[in-house]
Amino acid sequence: MNPKSFEYFAPSSLTEVLGLLEEHRDEAKVIAGGQSLLPIMKMRLFSPRYVIDLRNVAGLSYIVEDELGVRIGPMTTHRLIEASPVVARNCRVLSEAARMIGDPLIRNRGTIGGSLCHADPAADYPAIVLALDGRLVVMGKEGARIVEAGQFFLDTFATALKPDEVLTEVRLPKIGADSTAAYERLSRGPGGFALVGVAVHLRMKGEQCDAVRVALSGVAPTPVRSRAAEETLEGNALSDGLIRSASKQAAKGLNPPSVVHASTEYQLAMVEVITRRALQRCRQRIESGS
Repeated sequence: MNPKSFEYFAPSSLTEVLGLLEEHRDEAKVIAGGQSLLPIMKMRLFSPRYVIDLRNVAGLSYIVEDELGVRIGPMTTHRLIEASPVVARNCRVLSEAARMIGDPLIRNRGTIGGSLCHADPAADYPAIVLALDGRLVVMGKEGARIVEAGQFFLDTFATALKPDEVLTEVRLPKIGADSTAAYERLSRGPGGFALVGVAVHLRMKGEQCDAVRVALSGVAPTPVRSRAAEETLEGNALSDGLIRSASKQAAKGLNPPSVVHASTEYQLAMVEVITRRALQRCRQRIESGS
């Protein structure tokens, strides 16, 4: 099936992009790599009247390290994130997740900005950005504003972006010597979307978990934090017993809808399994100093 007819724009500057968004607002859609938008347009699940392509806009693909963390441009592809020594050194969990996405063709075209703004609840990046307390810089005609990851994802395929705004930067903290992070997921096969995904970010104080973020994907309309698992972990040593206890708490309050490949009961059971794997991976990294 082909998409419905639409008018295509290929602006060469961010100013042009913002002008087009201001003019066409809810009738327009920004396209980055196209790996999420084009399939749903072809299925006619979404039919924007205007499509604004970012590929010719300079300065939107970059990975920069500064004193505060890592800054990533929205047009940075999964492949560049996967291969970046800056990401591997400061935020390895993100490069590991990038390696899981799709296949090489998709990773060479798909972008971090496109994935985050598409806000698929089964995508990998949103849970990781949430677990890392990432911040998203968005730009509109009135200027830039910063949105915390926890406030960015509003519902399935819905974000805090206003109709005349575009994502311009992703900001992530460095995972320092006293911290570690891991992402584990269950999917139908390599490159598939997460039936259950779990991102964990731990900051240690001696042998105890000083601060913890556990974020889940694939089990709710948006990526969600498991407060029950976090409360179980905080202030305690990362023992086998604690990992089992926190993993059992991870699905508390969740009620994911049954999907064709996984019932609600199966997803809830797998939240415990995948959370345990992510916590075990974190402990391995703490013990090995990696």
